[in-house]
Amino acid sequence: MFGLSTAENRDEAGEPTHKAEGELVLVADNRPPVEPNQSDASRSQRRGIGAWLRIFAVVVDAVAISAIPLVWVALYSPELSEVEQRSYIKLAALYSVIALLLVIPTQRRLRVATRPSQVFGSIVVRVGFAQMLAASLTWWATRVETALWAKITLATVAVLWIGRLISFKLTHSARERGFDLEDTLLVGTGSVGVDVAEAMLRNPECGLIPVAFVDRCQSDGPLPVIGRPEDLEVILEESQIRHVILGYGLATDAEIVAIVRKCSHLPVQFYAIPRFFELGIPTDRRGFEVDGFALSPIGKPGHYHAMWPLKRAFDLAVSSVLLVLTAPLMAFCALAVKLTSPGPVLFKQERVSTDNIPFDILKFRTMKFVADPELQAKLDQKAQAVNLDDDRITSIGKFLRKSHLDELPQLWNVFCGEMSIVGPRPERPFFVDLHSDEIDGYQHRHRVPAGITGWAQVNGYWGDSSLEARVRLDNRYIESWTPVKDLVIGLRTIPTLLGKRR
Repeated sequence: MFGLSTAENRDEAGEPTHKAEGELVLVADNRPPVEPNQSDASRSQRRGIGAWLRIFAVVVDAVAISAIPLVWVALYSPELSEVEQRSYIKLAALYSVIALLLVIPTQRRLRVATRPSQVFGSIVVRVGFAQMLAASLTWWATRVETALWAKITLATVAVLWIGRLISFKLTHSARERGFDLEDTLLVGTGSVGVDVAEAMLRNPECGLIPVAFVDRCQSDGPLPVIGRPEDLEVILEESQIRHVILGYGLATDAEIVAIVRKCSHLPVQFYAIPRFFELGIPTDRRGFEVDGFALSPIGKPGHYHAMWPLKRAFDLAVSSVLLVLTAPLMAFCALAVKLTSPGPVLFKQERVSTDNIPFDILKFRTMKFVADPELQAKLDQKAQAVNLDDDRITSIGKFLRKSHLDELPQLWNVFCGEMSIVGPRPERPFFVDLHSDEIDGYQHRHRVPAGITGWAQVNGYWGDSSLEARVRLDNRYIESWTPVKDLVIGLRTIPTLLGKRR
């Protein structure tokens, strides 16, 4: 169906031909290969030029931001005491660093180099905030006149604006000549997909250049079809293409979702063409348009997110503190379990976490102890959820379950890295196998560590509630994870501890 090559190919006479490293020969049926860019530059050369352009833009911003404060210090230094000179120099340096960090994100929206006019208001706010923050950190806010701050802000924005114009023009010129462009695949050969491909070919300033379609039928568009949607993972691995636009084709939405999730481990940025974009449905703050076609970037899910390491750091910090703070309470619970029924204090049960890796979850035992392992295994498979009126639950067990205190030992699972504070609730292997075959998307819950609490729980779904709704909520959490969302879920967990479901 498709052929991909990155090293040696043969011409019609059978003689080998060589392409530069990283270049593709994309073949679909008998159609000729498509040129992947608008110049003879290799992909590595195009990316190299793009990297230098980004570095140049940062340097220009740094010079523009630091120039005005340093010039002001140099002009007025004779009128200042030695102590004041050092203070103002420290203030100017700190301001320059903060302002640069704040304005760099406004340079691009992923591959799109933003026009200076698009971010003018944002730059003004960020520069002004940087000055106030720097003054507050150096304790000189009361010694600097408001009028002076305003003059420095206006002058900085003016110089920064000129620098942005220069950077934007250089980037635009380079892309028109075929540099700083990323090869892009389009999934779907429908009319919208074809129109988007043609729009991108007309507008190389977007930074993306379409090279081929992926669909189950041929296209009358300007590019060949090099494979089917289910082959996308293999195509991306072999071609090293980093950008994919999801259009409208023969594959269903459910199939596309599964395919994109399967490709999550690859360093690929996916974009979606929103349905009903003609009605003005807005893209997110990183989205952009190409000739009126809206493209919305799809974030990296779960542990492929750039800020995912913060989650583990948060888990370690919170679990360590809570293990110390709740130690007296856990000792009381353990004593209550031991005195009210024979058997071990802790209940261990095999559950499934990230990538279907099993682990032993810890809880305070709330049910009568069963010494026979085989009988216990049968009871484990008897029901997925145990109600409080089950006669196997002990008297103290009902209190521990209702108050959720039975789950306190799971803090040790979090500390060891087997679980997280926030994530999908872990399930037993038997039910994982069962539900993976019956419920669409269930297997995708295991892309992140299981959690003590989660998005489904704070929305009222646990125990014998709708499993389909829990799966949707869990996958929604994974796809849209941010550190702030974990914090929100943690705060919303507090009412659920009091027995409130919503």
